[in-house]
Amino acid sequence: MNGEAHSAIDRPQFASLLESMSNGAIAVDSDRTVVYANRGALGMLGQRREAVVGQAVSGAFRVFFERAQSRTAADRLARFEHFYDGNWYIIQVFPLLGADGLSETPYTIVTATDISERKKREFEFLEIAAGLEEATRIAEMGTFKVLWGSLAIQWSPHAYIIHGVRPETYHPGGGNYAELVHPEDRGFVTRAGRELVEGKPVANLQYRIVRPDGVVRWMRMDGRILFDSSGAGYASFGTIQDITDAKQREHELQELLKRNAILYEALEASPIGVAVLTAEESGLSMLYVNAAFERLTQHNSYSLNVDGLRALVADGDRDQWQSIADYLTRSEPGSFDASCRRRDGTVFPARIELAPVRDYPGREATAFVVNLRDMTSDRERAAALLQSQKMEALGQLSGGVAHEINNLLQPVIALSDLGGDVLGKDTEKARKYFEVIGGSGRKAREVVRQVLTFARRDTPQLSAQDVVPLVADAVNLAAKGLPPQLDVKTDIRLTEARAVISATQVSQVMLNLLRNASDAMKGQGVVTVTLNEETVVDGAPKLAGLKPGRWIKLTVQDTGCGMDRDTLSRVFEPFFTTKPVGKGTGLGLSVVYSIVAGWGGTISLDSEVDRGTTAVIYIPLHS
Repeated sequence: MNGEAHSAIDRPQFASLLESMSNGAIAVDSDRTVVYANRGALGMLGQRREAVVGQAVSGAFRVFFERAQSRTAADRLARFEHFYDGNWYIIQVFPLLGADGLSETPYTIVTATDISERKKREFEFLEIAAGLEEATRIAEMGTFKVLWGSLAIQWSPHAYIIHGVRPETYHPGGGNYAELVHPEDRGFVTRAGRELVEGKPVANLQYRIVRPDGVVRWMRMDGRILFDSSGAGYASFGTIQDITDAKQREHELQELLKRNAILYEALEASPIGVAVLTAEESGLSMLYVNAAFERLTQHNSYSLNVDGLRALVADGDRDQWQSIADYLTRSEPGSFDASCRRRDGTVFPARIELAPVRDYPGREATAFVVNLRDMTSDRERAAALLQSQKMEALGQLSGGVAHEINNLLQPVIALSDLGGDVLGKDTEKARKYFEVIGGSGRKAREVVRQVLTFARRDTPQLSAQDVVPLVADAVNLAAKGLPPQLDVKTDIRLTEARAVISATQVSQVMLNLLRNASDAMKGQGVVTVTLNEETVVDGAPKLAGLKPGRWIKLTVQDTGCGMDRDTLSRVFEPFFTTKPVGKGTGLGLSVVYSIVAGWGGTISLDSEVDRGTTAVIYIPLHS
């Protein structure tokens, strides 16, 4: 550095100028040599003046100076912010002017002002603003500010997003916002806007908007007053939140409550007893019973929670109730006929149906629905219906039976007259006449016995009986009322097969099946009745849904007109018939189905149009 430069920079007024600056300042000549550094600059560099002046610019000021030099020539009066060594600085770089204010000296002034505290507050403010914006985004909420003097409206960025508009093309002021509001809500929203400008708060204002893309959304507006330092209000500030999802949940909740109320009323009005049991750690707890359940059992949910379903167990039917308890333990559905005991000790026949409720398929049930029906009137109607059907069948039998008895009476009458003539003349011939008379009478008595057995009105009592003679007798009885052109063949391959059945019901089953076969064959042809035994073993394909064990198989096969698929699917429905009016009641096969089910068996039909029908009955063999 030349002496002239030193003398110029060492002038007291120049040094006094730099030292008067509160920030750090250095002067650099054209060779990038420091010609002066004030106290602030020395503090930033952490060095004494003798180690800095006369040396190349270094440390923080070298970084500041080089960044300033990298800027364009048109921006020589550089002013910028710079982060260095953990602090923020405002850097100013400018040439030193001459005494006339025009000419330049070969010196450049570099100043650095520490603004770390200000930047910290600025970052904190930005962080709060960003957090607020993120919170409003998560809450689907935007903020607004209305300046009363100018009526200017300011929106937060997310306010534009929830309204489906862009700040570049949409301005919320000047009445534009009303265009976004749903036409049906525009009136009260406009009034709320006027109230905000008049200095009135707005709370929980819910309305709809129509976005530019046509989507309707629900909004909630809340606004309050902003006050200046003197306590005078000058603006309104508030939030606008998209509550469409909440509105949808509210609507769904209202619909759910409405549906639950309807379901509750429906359950209370149901004639079927309904109870709901929940699975708790301590066992099953009675959550609810409807009015019909209380009426049938004289119990409510509180009294049943003492002993549970055990309070309904009748003394003579504990095994069936144990089956119900087993199904509950295994979380399986089931239907049971059992005797049910009321609170006053009386007993009634009941149908109990279990339906497990699972929160996920495959898991144990968390609750059970129990349906309870009083079967007393149903059984009475079934018995009356059965008797009616029997009487109808008996009426059709009467012609054949009358003909059969009439044939048996002919030799009785004729030989009785002839016997009087030969009684004293030919003893042997008289004896033969009386034998024929006795045989015909006994046969007539057997026919009458079978008819009376079939027509008897008392309730059938099931007991273990040999099926073989019962089926043979039933076929003989039924054949008497069938057309003579119909040939009934029997193929009985068993000598003895015992089952828990009723002789009267066996006759009724055979009569119904043979009558249907006769009608399908128009009274002519061959019907085959087969009786044999079949065994279902473990692991084998289930036969007609049968459990493993020994079964009696009764088959009635005809070669009649057969049935199509639709007819076959309805044959067991009560009162369903394809016969002309007056030719049948439609009860025959439904009665057969009920009887066989009462034996613990099954019945199925296999039929094809113009190929005939085969009825197969499985009856559990009694060991």
